[in-house]
Amino acid sequence: MTAISSRSRAEIVESFSSARDQYRPGRVKLLWIAESPPTSSSYFYFQETTGKDHLFRETMRAVGLWPEKEIMRKGVDKQPLLERFRSKGFFLIDTCSYPVDKLPDRERRRAILDGTSGVVQLVSELNPDGIIIVKSNIYEPVKHALETWGLAEKILNQKPLPFPSHGRQQSYRKKISNIMRNLESKV
Repeated sequence: MTAISSRSRAEIVESFSSARDQYRPGRVKLLWIAESPPTSSSYFYFQETTGKDHLFRETMRAVGLWPEKEIMRKGVDKQPLLERFRSKGFFLIDTCSYPVDKLPDRERRRAILDGTSGVVQLVSELNPDGIIIVKSNIYEPVKHALETWGLAEKILNQKPLPFPSHGRQQSYRKKISNIMRNLESKV
């Protein structure tokens, strides 16, 4: 990796971290762990929707912050929704701090494995009440890393959650709703 590409990756990572950290709750009740920010500009914590904000849109629907039947168009200001998400003690982090969705499979798997140590450190720091791991390709490595550090009891989904696109939106919302219902019944 050249110094220029290294510097630009660091700048990209910083832009994602900066956007995310402004919505970090004081106390994290429920933590989502996703794969990585996307190569598109539809990052969960960026201020405006792009029309490709699948994870953001379906998560907001699943937690009751956006009507299930209402279309989320390009250009929606996310700030009020993100503030309400934060106020509920909800937070989302990524396994990889930079986009991996366009990497070849082998590099992508390596980036995910490399990212798990940072995730464990951040999860330990955040100390959430519960953890939801989104997406099948990160589920096992993230779950294993969390179990190794004694955080297994915090994992709320015992199977991978589908990424909410390509027809899996309703399944994702239903699984999140079930997890939240189970959490509420324990409180």
